[in-house]
Amino acid sequence: MGASIRMSLLCLAATVLLGAGLAAAQTEVLLGEPPLAFVDEAPPWVDPEPRRAVGVDGWSRTAVASLFHTEYEPPLSVPMQWTGNVASCTAGTTSQAYIDATMQMINYYRGMVGLPAVTNAAGTNAGAQQAALIMSANGALSHNPPSSWTCWTSAGAAAAGASNLALGNAGPGAIVAYIRDSGSGNYFVGHRRWILYPRRNEFGTGSVGETTTSANALYVFTSTVARPATPARVAWPPEGYVPYQTVYPRWSLSLNTSSSVSFASATVTMSEGGSPVPLSVVSRTDNGYGDNTIVWEPSGISFTPGGPDRRFTVTVGNISVSGSPQTAVYDVVIIDPDVVTDLIFADGFNAGTTGAWSSTIP
Repeated sequence: MGASIRMSLLCLAATVLLGAGLAAAQTEVLLGEPPLAFVDEAPPWVDPEPRRAVGVDGWSRTAVASLFHTEYEPPLSVPMQWTGNVASCTAGTTSQAYIDATMQMINYYRGMVGLPAVTNAAGTNAGAQQAALIMSANGALSHNPPSSWTCWTSAGAAAAGASNLALGNAGPGAIVAYIRDSGSGNYFVGHRRWILYPRRNEFGTGSVGETTTSANALYVFTSTVARPATPARVAWPPEGYVPYQTVYPRWSLSLNTSSSVSFASATVTMSEGGSPVPLSVVSRTDNGYGDNTIVWEPSGISFTPGGPDRRFTVTVGNISVSGSPQTAVYDVVIIDPDVVTDLIFADGFNAGTTGAWSSTIP
């Protein structure tokens, strides 16, 4: 399968907020721009289903809250147990439990979207580990680190060119940072898009820290596999109930289809209780990071612990799918997973036409 790959070297600052009293030791994280690759498509488009079919039932508040407590919170407490050393340029290893926790965090986000779980591409971990060491040792990020950099190795440099990169966080915390995708240069949420790319079934990972600046390399250029039949779309935050701790300033939507998709002329509106929510569309045509994606930033909304459930209706119109205009409408209900009595819908209730697809009416 052909792929045209080009890399960007710009490193940008981001602030990562981890929810529910689980803030990591480092809260300032550098994210290198994500690696870019265009992937050829072949199979025809399959008409989408409106509901998530894999992972968690997004319209069960109980299931979503439980998933948060069992799959999101625990990985953040797993110790790294790094065996390496920057002074001797020893990449070392982390505990298997830490690798597993990193994959668990990836699968939390993929499960919320409705994507199949992924596994660890263990054969890429050593290179990713060396890439993470290079970034930590030099206090900088690059997808093409020069050989003059401290602790440079050819294997580490090659892995850097195929990975999401983070400095100031590692392991499960780095996954949170990638999904949040803060920073002025990450407005197209490329790191998020690779993690939530339907055509991935494994990732490699390397992390360093504890005795040095934390860093992570998440190897994303693994095998490209056939698309899963569901979900129809990949949105973050996704349709249904979503813990407020995982709702970030940038919202995004892509379609899980082999057909040609363009958001170049797409429109986005949001409402809460019938009132419009101001927003800015920040990316429509920044392609080459998994699937084509539209990204927008709502303004004037915030979420606090103990707050009531809040329902937002999202409408993305004039999506071009093989030249045919399509509209996506879905609801996102932001919850505090520690509040168990504030239900605005019964479990399993799918509101009205939420999740519907239709042709644009002239």
